[in-house]
Order: sequence, then structure tokens, then C-alpha cells
Amino acid sequence: MTGRSLPQASSLTQRFHGGVRVSGPEGLELLSVAAEMVASRPERFRAEMSSADFGSIRVNRLRSSAVSVIRTSSMLADEHSAYLSMVYVRSGEVRVEQNRAGARASAGEVTFADFAAPFEVGLSRRGDYVFIYLPHVLLTSRSVDSRALVGATVAASPLCEALAVVLTQFVASDLCKPGAAETTLIEHAIVDLCLAVIRQATDRSPVHDETGTQNRARAREFVDSHFTDPALTIADVAASINVSPRYLQKLFEAEEHSVYDLIRRRRVQWGVELLTDPAHAALTVSQVAVRCGFVGLSQFSRAVRDLTGSSPRTIRRQPVVRGQGSA
Repeated sequence: MTGRSLPQASSLTQRFHGGVRVSGPEGLELLSVAAEMVASRPERFRAEMSSADFGSIRVNRLRSSAVSVIRTSSMLADEHSAYLSMVYVRSGEVRVEQNRAGARASAGEVTFADFAAPFEVGLSRRGDYVFIYLPHVLLTSRSVDSRALVGATVAASPLCEALAVVLTQFVASDLCKPGAAETTLIEHAIVDLCLAVIRQATDRSPVHDETGTQNRARAREFVDSHFTDPALTIADVAASINVSPRYLQKLFEAEEHSVYDLIRRRRVQWGVELLTDPAHAALTVSQVAVRCGFVGLSQFSRAVRDLTGSSPRTIRRQPVVRGQGSA
């Protein structure tokens, strides 16, 4: 769905901006926009929905009696398929069943539902819920794999609470009106808070499954593209795939080399290539060190000796086979 342009104002926002109270079968039908709302006793159903858009981000607050939210495969061609929904539970309990994975979230916790695939979300008792709709295209641009979040639950934390407080205040304020000057700033703030919460979810996800493999591959690609930057840190690599440094280190615990080793070895590999390439013979060893991302000659020399057994000057005088030092 990443190629789909996002609507300026969603049908949900247009219908529920400012807050709407509904009840009974008619209320269930009115709320059935992105998914079908089903209650065991429709005549007793009561809910209040308010909604707002902040740029490409949609936020719904639903205070509702027990209800099931069912999205079927026949609904996947609509505009909502472009979104992943984060569900914050202010009170009550949420159960999500999707892609053969299940998750439960209680008060203070966050879970996820991907609108690009069928799901069933159960609100088991009367509660207060905040749904944040994040575009897949935005998540992809931040190296977030939406599929990895299905079945995940983020435990209650001050960060989750802060996200909910900010969103409920924004939804209730005039700032959510289309065209408000603050909308872009609010959108960026919401995205940053959501990504911080998502990072907590990915920190708890398995490191040896397909997602872990993909994250390691993306981390290596980032190192390959940025190793010449002397300021590159493990935190930078972690941020590039939207995980914490601690989780990134966990990803590579069973690998032959740590992330630090990957950076160091890639720099040495490039240094050896520059030292043995006649096209770069005019470069001094110090200049080669800087081009490889080392902060100085001594650091470069030590790394080259550790990985090749020779000094940079020896390698320059006695060229080695290109690629040595990358093992």
C-alpha cells in the first residue's frame, strides 16, 4: 500500500470530528467505517467516538461498551489499508487476533493491528481506547516492519502514558482543525512518540526469526553506506532500523562479529584497498585513515595491525590481495 496517496481528510475524521455519541444497532452501523462493529447485545451498545487528523496521522478516541471490531479480506481495497493502528488502552482490555498471532493489552498498554490484513479486535468490556493510524509508507521510511508488530504488546510505561495524554489533548483541542499552523509540528511530535513506543515493542521481539534476519541485513547495509563517517556510532546504526542500541547488540550476539567489529572491519577493508590501489598512491597514510572514517593515524594503524598483522606502511610497500582484512 506504500504507493497509495493518502487522503487529505479521512472519512473517519469527517464523520467523528468534535465527538459523536452513538448507541444501539444504529450506532454500530455508524462506527462501521474501517471495520465491522459487532456487539453481542446490540441494543445495549453505547459509545463515544472523536477523531482528528494531523497531517498523515489519524487519531481516534473510542469510549465504548464491549464490542468486536472485525476487518475482513473484502474490506482491504479501501483507504484504511494504508495504515497500521497502534491501540493504547486507557481503561478496559483489548484482544487482537491477526495473521495467526494474538495479543492482549490492558490499561496502560499498547498493541497493534495492521489494516492491510484481516483481523478481529475485541474490546472485552467498557473502556477508553486511543487508536493511532500510522501510514505504512511512513513506517517503511523509518525502517519499521509493520508485520513484526502484529502480536506485540508494549507494557505500561511513562512513555506510553505520555503518548496517550498528548493525543487525547490534541484531539480535544482546536489544533486538530484542518489548516492549523501547528499541524505539521504536532504530526512530527506524534510520529517521534509513536516510534519510541514501537521501539519498545521491537526490543521485545525475537532476534532469530525472519524479522531479526532482516534487521541484521539492514544494519549491515547502513554500516556499508556510512562507515566513512568518523562520528558513526552503534546508536546511529540502531536508530537507522528503529531499535535501541541494546537490542541491536542482542541481534548480533550470535553472529561472528559485533556491530562495532563490522564498522571497524569495513573501515580497515577500505583502508587496505586505498593503500594498495595505484590510483590513490598520492594519498598519505594519514589521509587514507581519514577517508576510511578513523579519527587519526594511530587509531587506523592499530586497527590495521589487529586485523591484518601488518602496519599500513608495510601494506603500502608490499601490496596485498585486495579485500584482505575484511574477513
